[in-house]
Amino acid sequence: MLEQSLEQFHFLRPAWLLIIPVAVWLHLRLSSRYNAAAQWKGTIAPHLIEHLVVGSHGRYRLRPYQLMTAALVIASIALAGPTWRREITPFTQDRAPLVIALELTATMLATDQAPTRLERAKHKIRDILERRQGARTALIAYAGSAHVVLPLTDDANLIETYLDSLVPAIMPREGDDPSAAEQLATDILSKQPTAGTILFISDGIDRTQSSAFVEAQTDTNNQLIFLVAGRDATSPVSPDGTDGKDFGLVDGKAPGADITGIETVADAVGGAVIRMTPDNSDVDAVARQIRTQLVNTIQDDERFQWHDFGYVLVWPLAFIILLWARRGWTVQWG
Repeated sequence: MLEQSLEQFHFLRPAWLLIIPVAVWLHLRLSSRYNAAAQWKGTIAPHLIEHLVVGSHGRYRLRPYQLMTAALVIASIALAGPTWRREITPFTQDRAPLVIALELTATMLATDQAPTRLERAKHKIRDILERRQGARTALIAYAGSAHVVLPLTDDANLIETYLDSLVPAIMPREGDDPSAAEQLATDILSKQPTAGTILFISDGIDRTQSSAFVEAQTDTNNQLIFLVAGRDATSPVSPDGTDGKDFGLVDGKAPGADITGIETVADAVGGAVIRMTPDNSDVDAVARQIRTQLVNTIQDDERFQWHDFGYVLVWPLAFIILLWARRGWTVQWG
């Protein structure tokens, strides 16, 4: 992030920087008036001047012309408009599209995260929608196949309505094919003017899916986030949402979350892995990642104006100007 800021650093109005050489010239011109050694250099031998000048070894005193130089330099930089990132306003949130891919396999009905992994995931989705305050979000459900539940919409209530009906039993094909969901999410975001974020909520992804994820991410700038549901140990599965199907589970139990597989896929595509937590720290982490993606996307978007940081320099400039209230603090030009 720091390296990117340094690369993009520039001035909006660089012509104002011409004040700096003028300020330096004035500083050198005025400093000679306070330098007795410089004034007598051509008259007294150099090895005698240091012994004849009174106060040459005394305490250093800050003079008005020095502060004048500092004020001119700071003012020129402020007027030049230093900047290194584009303007981000609350109205740009709708430019950060998010596609949520929710796993609907039988293992998501495990009860290690009460009431189930799936229900906890739905609660997290509602919290994320609340944080995004009406920004555009799409919802995908996947198991052995992937399907668009809702395309990009800013109606959070509509998404929440469909969330309640999402259970493994409604999926037409059993299995676990997250790469199909990733390709579907990429297709949705490809129609958008800016890159977005794909959020996978899953309890495990086979590490062999890495190549498929990398292929789907080719020539895109979309960010991938993996929110991991479930704990590491096996857990009983709730019968709710199974519609009487056993889904081939061993002794009715689901394995622990495959965090290793998810991390392998995430490393391959440069994604972030976040464990689901009882509090909102995981939602906060997801929101930060989405915000970071928004910032990075805006930096390359010419439609956004650059943020002028010159206003920050008003404070040190005001402090220097306040010193002129002291008696006798004037610059002697003659």
